[in-house]
Amino acid sequence: MMNLIRHTFFFMLQFVGAALVVVIGAVAVTLYHRGMPYSSTPEFHATLMIYIKAGVAAGALFCLILLCYHLTRKTLQEPGDTPWNNPDNI
Repeated sequence: MMNLIRHTFFFMLQFVGAALVVVIGAVAVTLYHRGMPYSSTPEFHATLMIYIKAGVAAGALFCLILLCYHLTRKTLQEPGDTPWNNPDNI
């Protein structure tokens, strides 16, 4: 049970981290090109919502890739399974 909680926390942390990297990067580039006064306009707030949605999508994709990697690695390391390259299976 503790292993499940640890993995869930790990994936949540990775999701939030990936989403924040995308959102903060997009906001930084936008404010760099348009200037700080742009941050108080309604257009920036509309653009920020798009950046947040893109960050959530990127975070979800990143966590899906991590989940597939961990499941594949766990499956390949399961003891008791006959190896796929066993000569008896050919």
